[in-house]
Amino acid sequence: MTAPKTVLILHNAVGHESAADALDILEQMDCVRTALTGHGDSAPTLAVDLGLDALKAHLRAHPPDAVFNLVEAIDDCGQLVPIVSGLLDHLQVPYTGCSTEALLITGNKVLAKRWLRANGLATADWWDGASPLPPHPGPGRWITKPVSEDASIGMDDTAVVPDFSAVPARVADQEAKRKFRWFAEKFIEGREINVALIDGPGGPEVLPIPEIEFVDYPAGKPRIVGYAAKWQEDSFECRNTIRRFVDPVREAALCAELARMSLKCWEIFQLRGYARVDFRVDADGKPWVLEVNANPCISPDAGFAAALAQAGISYADGIERIVAAARYG
Repeated sequence: MTAPKTVLILHNAVGHESAADALDILEQMDCVRTALTGHGDSAPTLAVDLGLDALKAHLRAHPPDAVFNLVEAIDDCGQLVPIVSGLLDHLQVPYTGCSTEALLITGNKVLAKRWLRANGLATADWWDGASPLPPHPGPGRWITKPVSEDASIGMDDTAVVPDFSAVPARVADQEAKRKFRWFAEKFIEGREINVALIDGPGGPEVLPIPEIEFVDYPAGKPRIVGYAAKWQEDSFECRNTIRRFVDPVREAALCAELARMSLKCWEIFQLRGYARVDFRVDADGKPWVLEVNANPCISPDAGFAAALAQAGISYADGIERIVAAARYG
């Protein structure tokens, strides 16, 4: 049995008026704290904002054995997340999850797609406002997304447009409304699958693979896990997106390929602790990487926790494994 530790849980500052996606961090914090104290550890919490001098002073006055890094945004900006891990690196405080470099690269979906393609992993064609328009985008739907924000912010049926001709106007409109950068990628018609990974004594372990089923979606309605599906419990999208696990025997070849690609993502982005890779699988059975999520949501009703349970790993033991992998640099 290991000696009790002090694990400081850092999370983004939120108010009661915050949106559901922001308030979710408080549930994650409570669940992590319960898991840690259940193992005999001390688990104080601290909200993080732009006042980094206060954080620095706290860490020096009360140095923890490790930090559990739950910071998903600072001042409602996802781009600022790596600042916290960068400070922890500077102070040589071990922290959970991915490194500053991994957070920087995966936190920019366009940059991550360049890395994926450079390393031979399939990812859909894309366009961002800073690039020349593609000369031959081809037919078919495109989907518009924030470059750096997560939690499906701004993602609804209007995010999917009929063809590329509608992309520049949609991107410009969203950037004007929401004040952060957007891009577009070719919409992969097919299955929505994500793969969770967790560190272990022998390296990263691929957990059982869940798929999101879109039940009773009318023809033409985009099959995406948008904001409503994640955060609006009384919406059609939330009620009709159902998680089930891919049968590892019946679909052994697909599971093997998804695992291979996910482990390759772990390698090329130098992930650690825990991560999730989101895929679409097209009609030919080919997986395409959508996003690489460093430090994904670990709420008890999220996909990562469901994958732990499917693997026979308790939530508390999963948290302990994540803490065991904590380091700086």
